[in-house]
Amino acid sequence: MSQSILSDKELAQFQEKGWIVPKWELPQSLIADMRQEYATLLERNSHLKSDIMMAPHQTNGGSMGVVGSKKWLEFATHPELIKIAQQLIGDDIILWGTTIFGKPAFSGKETPWHQDGEYYPIKPLEVLTVWIPLDDVTPENGPMEFIPGSHKAHKLYSHSWIEGENKTINLTCDPEHYDVATAEPLLLRAGQVSFHDVYMIHGSKPNTTDKRRAAFIVRLMPATSFYDHALGAETGKKHPAQGYGVRPLYLVSGTDKANNNFSIGH
Repeated sequence: MSQSILSDKELAQFQEKGWIVPKWELPQSLIADMRQEYATLLERNSHLKSDIMMAPHQTNGGSMGVVGSKKWLEFATHPELIKIAQQLIGDDIILWGTTIFGKPAFSGKETPWHQDGEYYPIKPLEVLTVWIPLDDVTPENGPMEFIPGSHKAHKLYSHSWIEGENKTINLTCDPEHYDVATAEPLLLRAGQVSFHDVYMIHGSKPNTTDKRRAAFIVRLMPATSFYDHALGAETGKKHPAQGYGVRPLYLVSGTDKANNNFSIGH
């Protein structure tokens, strides 16, 4: 295990609540680079809406047809981020996805309460999400909210379909599985980073302010799990924009323990 960054108290909070915001922060110079790269990404993909841009780390127009850059792969594999991930999910780690949620000013969409992972072709399902704000997250601009401890059962709960184009997703976790009164907002300065468990129930309100609330999301899995591209291709028939069947995998730490395929998508 590499040098520890998280304290025992922070590790205990991750186990208890399901997420952690370390004291360590990304340098502001790096955040400035990410903002500039995001501006370039938006310009290069001006035909796409900025609400959700899948896999900006892919240069071959992968998920959603987004034409990304290697810079996002560099951002996603920042050594200190990987060191923290090692403390949370072990030394053997695979990067399998990235996303940018734009949450634009005045029109940033609501994200209903949900769990990630229902369509992830990962067996067993184990994913660590790294959430990196490019802008300050305030109570007014639609912060992500977590239901503390909702990851503990280590299961995916039932979800229902809700209509509406004013939402980033149309699936919502059925309300009997959580108490919204316990929700805690994730308020962050640009530079702070959040890490959360795949089974965490979370969501966010719309952004109606005059400033965007963009965030770069990194999906990591322990290399003891198997990414099933064939299952991903099957899932892709219902969700073609996700590109689950052709996602390139990157071994970013340790060794692969589950015979994953590192040739697909590269």
